[in-house]
Amino acid sequence: MDYSQELSEALKAAENAGLFLRKSEQHLPTVELKADQSPVSEIDRTSESMIRDHLLSCFKNDGFLGEESGELTGTSGRRWIVDPLDGTRPYLRNIPTYSVLIALEENNKPVVGVIHLPAMNLTCRATTGGGAWLNNTPIHVSSQRTLKAAFGSALGFVEKADTESGRRLFRLMQLWDYSYGFMDAYTYVCVASGRIDIAINLLDKSWDCASAACIVSEAGGVFSDIHGAASVHNGSIILSNGALHNEALACFSQGTQ
Repeated sequence: MDYSQELSEALKAAENAGLFLRKSEQHLPTVELKADQSPVSEIDRTSESMIRDHLLSCFKNDGFLGEESGELTGTSGRRWIVDPLDGTRPYLRNIPTYSVLIALEENNKPVVGVIHLPAMNLTCRATTGGGAWLNNTPIHVSSQRTLKAAFGSALGFVEKADTESGRRLFRLMQLWDYSYGFMDAYTYVCVASGRIDIAINLLDKSWDCASAACIVSEAGGVFSDIHGAASVHNGSIILSNGALHNEALACFSQGTQ
C-alpha cells in the first residue's frame, strides 16, 4: 500500500500547526487543568482543529481521534490519531521538545507517522514499507544488544511508584547503563535514530505514541505495550531497537523478581 499522499498531507498539517505554535509562544492564553491534571489551553484546541480540518478535508471518509476533541467515526476503516501539542508543560516553559504528533491507523496498525518538533527544526516521518526519516536523512535504530550497556529513557515510574508495573520499571532502569530524563516525543525520535536504545512509558495514550510506533518500526525497531501486545491503545508503550525488547518484556512478566 502506498501512503505517500497521506504522508504528504500529514506533513503539511503538522508544519502548519507547528508554525501556529511558534507564533503563539509569545501570547500564551490562560491554561486550564484537565481531569488528569495535565495542562491544556486554547492553543492546543486550535492546533487540533487546524489539523483535523485539513486531514478530513483531504480524506473525507477517515475517522479522527484527537487528544482534545475526542473521536469522530469514519467509514473508511482508517482513522487519524493526533496530539496537537505533545509536551504542553515544556511548551509553556520555552523548552523545545514539544511537538505535533500525527499518525494514521489502518486495521489497528499505525501506517503513517509524523513527529514534528517546530522549535528544533526537526521532522521525523515514516510510512509502512517506506522507511523512517529525520528531516531528509534515513534513520535506523541502534545495534546495542545488552541492557547493561543500554541508554534508556522512561516515564511513569514516579506516578506509578506504588504499583507493580512502576516497581518493575524502576528495577529495569537500574539495569541500564544510563537513564535519560524523559524528553517527550523527542525521546522516541532518539530511539528511532539510534541515539537511545529503549524507551518505556507507563502513561501513554494512543495519541502520544501511535506516530512513534510507526516510525520506530520502520527504523528497524519494535513496539509493544509492557505485556507484549503490539498495540498503542493499552496505556503503556515500549519502543526499542528490537534486540532489547524481549529482555525488557521479561522484567514485566509474571514471576519476575
